[in-house]
Amino acid sequence: MDFYEQHQLYISQLHATLAKIKDIGLAKKRLTYLRWKVAENLDKLLFEFETNVKKTDANILWAPDANMAIEYMNKHLQPFSNVRFLQHNAVKKLVNTGKIQVPTIPERADAIVVGAKFTLANTGNFFCALHSTEEYDAMLQAKKIIVIAGIDSMLASQADLVLAKQLYAIYETGLLSYPAEIISRPGKPRGIQAEIVLILIDDGRSKIIEHPVHRPLFSLLNFDLPAVCPMQALSYDPDNWQKVDSLTYFLYPFISDMQAYASHFKNNYGFRQLNNYVPYDIDLSDHVMEARAAVHKPDKINPLSALLDADKSGLVLHPKKFRDKAKFDKYAEHHFFGK
Repeated sequence: MDFYEQHQLYISQLHATLAKIKDIGLAKKRLTYLRWKVAENLDKLLFEFETNVKKTDANILWAPDANMAIEYMNKHLQPFSNVRFLQHNAVKKLVNTGKIQVPTIPERADAIVVGAKFTLANTGNFFCALHSTEEYDAMLQAKKIIVIAGIDSMLASQADLVLAKQLYAIYETGLLSYPAEIISRPGKPRGIQAEIVLILIDDGRSKIIEHPVHRPLFSLLNFDLPAVCPMQALSYDPDNWQKVDSLTYFLYPFISDMQAYASHFKNNYGFRQLNNYVPYDIDLSDHVMEARAAVHKPDKINPLSALLDADKSGLVLHPKKFRDKAKFDKYAEHHFFGK
């Protein structure tokens, strides 16, 4: 299935699913509020999460950056020769940052590296959304499971998980639920024969929280952009661990250095359209314009520059551009990615 076919399938599934939801706007507002409260109280919630994990004689491995996370991971994977990395958002970020050579998928994996979609402060549990029942079976057969989670994955209460996972499933897949999922906890929980190790990573995420105006972006960090992403259309390869979607590309300057990576949003259009495909009530185009204004503030912008800087969100995702890939590539590189 090529990108355009995948895009069309996702859109048709999403429309059918949204028709079943009574008030999707209210649901998105509720999730945005829940995640905003997490950003406001993250230090307290991380302490609560660790306290609940320790109640069952388990521990969390805290990693300030990807290098420390890889060091922890290598230590726990050393005894195992058959290791499998699942293509989950948190794992992909670690692989890309650490330039890890991902092994081929073994017939049966002794150790699994998986990403957590959410961690749950009031129970010490984590939630993994799986791409297939085959991934679920592989996890049940493993002897060691390494769970990678960002501090952005936190929910205050497991009661919030019902809303969060359903909205994530809807906007990531177009369907009401994921093909398979696991809720468990670090240590040696019942029902899973493996020892589970949880590595919790900051890796710049807390920088967003330091600036209150950017805290809504914190809610997006563990979200997988679905098949509407134009950046993936330029080189569609579902097995490519190095691919980056528009949302990740846009968020990177906020986590790292806004001035150094200004090109990521300086000429970046179309986020008003992408707002239709995220589970939050957040105006991405406002953040784009605000970031670009901050970068341009020291400059003397003449009228011609202001004209060229005008928003073109309504054009960038025109469906016809997906059908003519050559034209789309040229247009996107010039208008969407700041290249």
